[in-house]
Amino acid sequence: MRSWIAGGIGVLAAVLVFSLLRPLSAPADLIMDVFSVAVLIFGTLEGEVSGAVFGAVCGLIVDAFSLGVFGLAGLSLTPGGFLAGYVSRKINIQSVFRTFVFFAVLAVGMFAAWAGLTVLVGRSLLPWSGGLIALRPVVSAVAASVIYEGIRRIKARHER
Repeated sequence: MRSWIAGGIGVLAAVLVFSLLRPLSAPADLIMDVFSVAVLIFGTLEGEVSGAVFGAVCGLIVDAFSLGVFGLAGLSLTPGGFLAGYVSRKINIQSVFRTFVFFAVLAVGMFAAWAGLTVLVGRSLLPWSGGLIALRPVVSAVAASVIYEGIRRIKARHER
């Protein structure tokens, strides 16, 4: 039950940040994928099943915002959430560098899945915006690493 409450709070936070970021700057919306960051963090903290469900929900929300093919983002975020939960239990991601590399690999995979599905199913090409969208996995991985490290430090402080 606690993970579902945390998931609801995570979804609301992602929607709020996305809603505030989008009108401020169009390039900022292209450079950082708020929902991928949320899925990576939640999947790593809560496990593979919760990460997959969270990824599916976030994917459907992204598709509702984009007004594109419904379910397309969910197909890339669901395995991303599952893999974040599953792989984080199997390998050591305690150092900041390993956390960044872990999130970067998953962010590149989710971006590649989304881009491939968009080109395959969609009727238009990707909005490259002069190459800014290519920065999306790196910026998302940096944001996820910073937020995840902050959450880990807050949890460690509360456990003392």
